[in-house]
Amino acid sequence: MPQTVLGLDISQSTIKAVLFTPKGLTGGRIIAVRNLDINACGGIEPALKKLAQDKSFSNTSCCVCLPPADVMFRQVSLPFHDDNKIRKTLAFELEPLIPLPIDEVVADYLTIPNDGLLVAALTKKSISDWIEKVEGNLGNISTIDISSTALASQILAGKTSAVCGVILDIGAVLTAAAFYENGAIVQIRSLAFGGDQITEALAQDMSVKKDEAEQLKIKANYGAECAKVGEVCRHFCSELKNTIEYMKLNGALQNEPAHITITGGGALFVPLQKELENSFSLPLEVLDLIRLKQLEVEENIGHQCPPQIINTALASAMRTFAGRKSFNFRQGEFAAKNIRLNLKEQLKWAAVVAGIIFLLAIVNQFLDYRLQTQNLNNIKKQISLIFKKDSPDAQTMIDPVQQLKTKLDENKKTFGFYKGETEITVLNILKEISSLISPSLDTVITNLSCENSIVLIKGEAKKIDDIFAVKNELLKSRYFKDVTMGSTSLAKDGGKVDFDLRIELK
Repeated sequence: MPQTVLGLDISQSTIKAVLFTPKGLTGGRIIAVRNLDINACGGIEPALKKLAQDKSFSNTSCCVCLPPADVMFRQVSLPFHDDNKIRKTLAFELEPLIPLPIDEVVADYLTIPNDGLLVAALTKKSISDWIEKVEGNLGNISTIDISSTALASQILAGKTSAVCGVILDIGAVLTAAAFYENGAIVQIRSLAFGGDQITEALAQDMSVKKDEAEQLKIKANYGAECAKVGEVCRHFCSELKNTIEYMKLNGALQNEPAHITITGGGALFVPLQKELENSFSLPLEVLDLIRLKQLEVEENIGHQCPPQIINTALASAMRTFAGRKSFNFRQGEFAAKNIRLNLKEQLKWAAVVAGIIFLLAIVNQFLDYRLQTQNLNNIKKQISLIFKKDSPDAQTMIDPVQQLKTKLDENKKTFGFYKGETEITVLNILKEISSLISPSLDTVITNLSCENSIVLIKGEAKKIDDIFAVKNELLKSRYFKDVTMGSTSLAKDGGKVDFDLRIELK
């Protein structure tokens, strides 16, 4: 059965969960989705407990994606490409670039163009806390990734174009921006902009409370002229432009972005979409990962959440089956239990299992041989009993089948089973008598003889009326020309009547 994985997209305000099962090489099926408000649940722990109350999400392997705001990103260059060498050297290269002692962080890297590395560092305490919280309520964590890179790895899968672009995941509080070039992620940034700022601006424009403005935003029930909303959206676009210019100056980006992809709850806000298109003069793609990957969705969840809300959680679940194309902080002392097993230990257990299987196969073959031998002996005994019963005069049993055939041929000749002048066999006569005489008639045939188209029957009946009934029934036969009743007399025990019947065949 295909493995089911739980993808968790954990941000500052929400936990989005997608239960995913792979299908084929690239497809899959979404089994269940949830979107939990952390503040409404009373915090991270209560939200995870609430999610675990649904048995579909409990005791399932998890892939956790954390917001990039919690992670430190740096670009470094090393003169070699071997993974072992990079990991041994990475700590020394990263130490002067981060504000924490190197032994307090876990670092992972992605390769970028021009022999560079995009390094991500996360504190060990943060990793430990997340493992304790998630595994204490749900299933084991297989990977700990970053939401932006998990999402970008699915979008960039198989792409090697030199085009430069940006992927914006617009959340409630922050926007995560993943910049890519030449088919690789080159930098991750967090911008202080989200759906909450849009809601506050909309509340001011429409002079309503924030909760009412949120509902108006969701239902797209707002006017065309929203000055404060337009100002907030333009400020965000300006910050994004400044970030791109800075990255071009320090060499992180070589070209202007030629494509913008947006996702998250804020991606559904039409005025923001228009402002991004106007500011960058670029076509805008609102990401739908379900449609892009042609995934199947359970009917009962088809309309629970828009794809833009669950894109990152879905990418997190799919990341488990995509190999190493993103970060994973579940390494070193935090490595998942199932991948910390020693190879020699695995080989030892494999050898033990193989030995048990081989032994069971030998035992099975021996028992099967014994059983077949016993069955053969039983069959031989049954053949011997049948042969002695049907051929008591035979001295020895050499070829029982042929000997019984010979005996049967002799019996046919003796008892007239071959066709005579009337072309009616004795077997036909017996079958006809058996079918015509009703079982309800208490009669017993004690003797039957057939010669020259005449059949003579002797028998016993309970009463004389039964004899007449038998005669009348036999007259209905297609083989019998005439049936005549002969002498009748009381039997010696006085309880029955002996009778004779003479049958003339046609």
